[in-house]
Amino acid sequence: MVAPSFDDLPPEVREYLSDDEGDEFSYPDYKDDWGNVIVVDNLPKIPMAKYAKLEGVLKRIFAQTGTIARLVMPSENEKTLGVALVEFASAEEAVKAIRLTDGYALDKSHVFKVNAYADLATLDGLAAAYAPEPKAPFVERLNPNSWLGDQLHRDQFAIRYNNETEIKWCERNAPPTLDYGGEREKEGGLYWCEMYVKWSPQGSVLATFHNKGIALWGDAAFSKQGRFAHDGVKKLEFSPREAYMVTSNEIPGDKRGCIFWDLRTRTELRSFEVSMLPAPPPALLRPDEDPGPPRFEPSHFQWSHDDGYAARRGKDKAGGDVITVYELPAMTLLGKKSLRADGVRDFQWSPTASCLAYWAPEQGNAPARVTLVELPSRKELRQKNLVNVSDCKLYWHPEGRYLCVKVVRHTKSKKTLFHSFELFRADKELVPVEMLEMKDTVHAFAWEPSGHRFAVIHGDGAKPSVSFHSMLGKDGRPELTHLVTLENRSCNSIHWSPMGTQVVLAGTGDAFNGALEFYDCDAKWSKHVEHYRANAVEWDPSGRIVATGVLQPLEGAFFKFQMDNGYKLWTFQGSVYHEVAYENFYQFAWRPRPRSLLTPDQKKAIVKNLRKYERRFAHEDKLKDLARQREATTEKRAMRRAIRDLIKLRAKQYDATAAERTKMRNGVDADAADLYHVTTRTMESVVASKEEVMG
Repeated sequence: MVAPSFDDLPPEVREYLSDDEGDEFSYPDYKDDWGNVIVVDNLPKIPMAKYAKLEGVLKRIFAQTGTIARLVMPSENEKTLGVALVEFASAEEAVKAIRLTDGYALDKSHVFKVNAYADLATLDGLAAAYAPEPKAPFVERLNPNSWLGDQLHRDQFAIRYNNETEIKWCERNAPPTLDYGGEREKEGGLYWCEMYVKWSPQGSVLATFHNKGIALWGDAAFSKQGRFAHDGVKKLEFSPREAYMVTSNEIPGDKRGCIFWDLRTRTELRSFEVSMLPAPPPALLRPDEDPGPPRFEPSHFQWSHDDGYAARRGKDKAGGDVITVYELPAMTLLGKKSLRADGVRDFQWSPTASCLAYWAPEQGNAPARVTLVELPSRKELRQKNLVNVSDCKLYWHPEGRYLCVKVVRHTKSKKTLFHSFELFRADKELVPVEMLEMKDTVHAFAWEPSGHRFAVIHGDGAKPSVSFHSMLGKDGRPELTHLVTLENRSCNSIHWSPMGTQVVLAGTGDAFNGALEFYDCDAKWSKHVEHYRANAVEWDPSGRIVATGVLQPLEGAFFKFQMDNGYKLWTFQGSVYHEVAYENFYQFAWRPRPRSLLTPDQKKAIVKNLRKYERRFAHEDKLKDLARQREATTEKRAMRRAIRDLIKLRAKQYDATAAERTKMRNGVDADAADLYHVTTRTMESVVASKEEVMG
């Protein structure tokens, strides 16, 4: 803006200014920046007599989001227009106010609609008459599920070794084949991944960890789908339906240590401070033992099954224990208040319903308790009180039918620990609970993914026992039933096949050095094998192949079992058909498949009529084997042809120099047939003989 001269000023201004003052006079610089101003619409239209009262209410609301510099409600004919302009001290406070107050209900008839003042400029530029925009040309979207159309119905897996990251196809009874290994990035002198990788829950995209954030890759060529800047990111959790993700650097006190992202728009939804809470004492620590110095751990967010909520443990302003539940995509606190859960130690969402279970230890005279709460109603579905509790662990069935609570209890003298299981039937009315008591130490628990069985590793000796139970009786009615106990097993972890029935009982770590037992729960058949020093076991999504590996951490500069690094692929019957070793091997991860669209009845019909498909499958497998054999012998056939062609060429060259050789030998043709005497001799020997009486 150009400053006026002294002569341009109004007479009433010039008479108060000297000539010098007039020359130096200038208007302040005009700043066209409205980033710190918001517009609040859908307010009550009130007479000016009530202006001060409504102004006070609005100031109390918006003062909670920032420092208010000015609040104005335009009026006309002695009545407000139902809108307010609020100016904050900074643009950041204005953005926070929009996020927290948009949709706020002043009463049933007046729900705030809050926008940035700068957005009004777009409304001012609208044409008086609507004109539809020209139709944009069709651009084919990348297909994140293209790999599911593989004609051979193969699964994929990702591995991290040395400085390499590779995606491979898993072949049947053959070595895996490479699909993509970061060739584009290598051409640019870059590493495809700097740390670890992680598949999304349905296998649509692959996330690679970098020092500066996360990158997502998808479609058949593993093209880049987006980058998400977050320095020092260490943890990533996709929502179950892949609409959102949350990243965390786990740095205590970092105001932006935890960030929520919308995967459709590739935009940030909201950031949180990394919350550190006291870590519980070790599970097998007796109450009379010293737990040592206090430890703290980050409180991580957990997703609900439908991507509708994200929750984590926290503290309210008074220091009480709460579970804060946020609605997506607005990222606003559910019901504007946290879920009160005094003493909450842990919680888990149901994998199939908007319901969470949490447990809290004993406090004073109040017993420990396990509570199931439905959201958003906050209705308490079931509460189970427990006494003499040292620790609890929550295990939801993958289909949400049951909830198992592993309880570590102590005697009244607090010198002896024992274990029990509280089994909630979450799919039944009133949620009945059954108890299973274990007098010896429990080492591991796992539900059968598609079924009603579960397995428990328990025992105090060097070789524990493995017990299998069912939540159904022999007649199919709800009844806790013991099936079988396998004694003296070399295992400390349970790995069920995704299809159920088959299970791998693995002994990882120094105690068992990679002992493996493949067990069929229906046929009661098992096979014992070993992968020396194995510390990872993972089934493929089809339940046909098991991968075991010796992995070392990326963060460690030295790994004492480095010479054993690598992985093996096994059939579900326990036969190894491929193994490979690497100097540095960090990660093995199968690519997940989306949930099947078949109903349980359709699956039963397929299993019942499986023999109808056996001939077709056997024929297809035979064709695959023949094609694989032809491919394997292609190089040998090419070498054989090359040698034969070389022999023909040398023979032709040899014949061409016959005259020269004869001349060098003083006229003697050394290759003449009459110079040689050919003798043929036949020799026979009896290899074996057998006499057999006929008739």
